[in-house]
Amino acid sequence: MRLIIFQTGSLGDTLAAVPALWAVRAHFSSSRITLLTDRQRKGRFVGAQEVLDGSGLIDDWLTYPVDAGVGGKILSVPSIFSMLWEVRHRRFDGLVYLIRNRRGWLRRRDLLVFRFAGIGQFYGADGPSFPHPAEADRPLPTIPHQGEFFLKRLNQSGIPVPAPRRGRVDVGISDEERAAARRWQQKMIGSEGRIWVAVGPGSKMPAKRWPTERFQVVVERLIARYDIWPAVFGGPEDRELGDSLVASWGRGTNAAGVLRIREGIAALEECAFYLGNDTGTMHMAVSVGISCVAIFSARDYPGLWYPYGTGHTVLRKTVECEGCMLQTCTKQRMKCLMDISAEEVYQAAEALIQQQMSKIAGRE
Repeated sequence: MRLIIFQTGSLGDTLAAVPALWAVRAHFSSSRITLLTDRQRKGRFVGAQEVLDGSGLIDDWLTYPVDAGVGGKILSVPSIFSMLWEVRHRRFDGLVYLIRNRRGWLRRRDLLVFRFAGIGQFYGADGPSFPHPAEADRPLPTIPHQGEFFLKRLNQSGIPVPAPRRGRVDVGISDEERAAARRWQQKMIGSEGRIWVAVGPGSKMPAKRWPTERFQVVVERLIARYDIWPAVFGGPEDRELGDSLVASWGRGTNAAGVLRIREGIAALEECAFYLGNDTGTMHMAVSVGISCVAIFSARDYPGLWYPYGTGHTVLRKTVECEGCMLQTCTKQRMKCLMDISAEEVYQAAEALIQQQMSKIAGRE
């Protein structure tokens, strides 16, 4: 069977879909699977192939260009027809629909387009969706993780899925990728014997960034009490921020923009936990099974983008303007994030460090 999966977005979107991708791969184990996804022409957005190539989840790739930015739009009508011609030419037997929260006529439009391209069987196209946050009651209800919505839709199509929050999240990191990450880490003079803590202070959305100076204070306290080794992770756009933080702490590693995505995931596996914003780096940490202290704005539903699985601590405040979906806060001066104190974050991080120290003591 020739199967195509339609899934779009950047790093976080791709990783949130991984439990569904594993369910599809398990059910269609002998099929050739192609991923159809968008490709940003400008800007530094991590594409699905950077994340999944080598995972065993996807055999082939099809992309179409969109403009730069979060939620980029398709560039031209000719590019749409070019993509559809390629889909029709490849004669796919079925399509798995992993597009988040398109409701009503938008979803029907997508399916009609793919029927025109010769596809007659669809999976994951029916099932639960949720209203835009602006349309929901206040306070916003906590809803399931984005990955759980995909799994429910697949299950309604007859594809077996795991129990809630039990989906497989790894991306099949190889021994070679782990070895490359270890070689990089061994170059960090001064880190030997110390607990590594991954720090994610950046985000492409300003409305998701907790104040940098509070990251500085929290990590300073963790260094003073627990002698940790902080490692800043993120994209090239976070490089300058990482350099500044490492300099202020007097120790640490700036991995932002240094490692390839899958090597960065392997490096995160060596950290005790993740401390940072709601960003793709957080989902990378989840994919290797480390716990998160995740700092969330209130721009979207609680629960939807939380770290998948169990063992995580999420800090999020309910405010009057929650559900704004702003990329840059222009009205309330980041009230939802400013209300999260450095003390709250420090206590959450301290609890995870003490758990890690107990594990180490138990192995000795």
